[in-house]
Amino acid sequence: MFSHVKVAQNFKEALMVQIRVVYALMLRETKTVFGRSRFGYLWVVIQTAFNVVVIWVIREVVHSGNIPGLPLPVFLICGFTVWRIFSETVTKVMMSVEANSALLYFSKVRYFDLALARALLITATNLVVFILLMTIAYLLGYTYPILSLWPCLYSIAMLLLLGMGIGLICCAIRRYTESIGVLIAMIMRIGVFISGVMFSLSHLPPSMKFMIDWNPILQLVEYSRTSFSYSYSGGEFLRPDFVSFVVITTLLGGMALEVITRTKTDKL
Repeated sequence: MFSHVKVAQNFKEALMVQIRVVYALMLRETKTVFGRSRFGYLWVVIQTAFNVVVIWVIREVVHSGNIPGLPLPVFLICGFTVWRIFSETVTKVMMSVEANSALLYFSKVRYFDLALARALLITATNLVVFILLMTIAYLLGYTYPILSLWPCLYSIAMLLLLGMGIGLICCAIRRYTESIGVLIAMIMRIGVFISGVMFSLSHLPPSMKFMIDWNPILQLVEYSRTSFSYSYSGGEFLRPDFVSFVVITTLLGGMALEVITRTKTDKL
């Protein structure tokens, strides 16, 4: 009985230590990423707002500004914010070990802590930006209901984990070739156009519907928007079993590959 209590206490103490380590790493990343810029966090807001405004203007000019069930600014804010959480998590986690290798000399800091700290900071930052831009849209007269935050939070959590998994895989590959960074940058530029960030699935022609079934990012981006509409149909395309399988497989595969490659390279 006492042995079980001791194990539980040791686990709790170890968990609290790792939480403090990750929190400290997040604070350091905050200073590193935003402390060098005069605009700081404001620059993240400007980037997302600029993307939204540009696509908004283009769609209005070509008379393609109507989204069934959602105001166009709200539609774009959801799409760009959720996409940025995924894409930035991939790129930042991929570079997490290389950028913070000196911190690994501290016994409490693990490789996974570096990746987790970056992923959580990216998510927290973009959530703040999301709330701010949605508030601005509401004040400008683009009203929307908040039916349930579950679709939005579920989509963000899944894309965060998927981004971490892909980022860890790329981090492992980067030990052998730095060209993976260039490849990922190219894929991300293409990905923003095929992941529902700027278009609704209702606008897809029948010949392109195959993109939906095998693109978990597209499904999650669309599902996130159903939190703010009574009639938006994005949720009907979600395949939760498929999405969960892809996310779990990618995350576990990334963690395993990172450990295997690190063990091999450390022996060299």
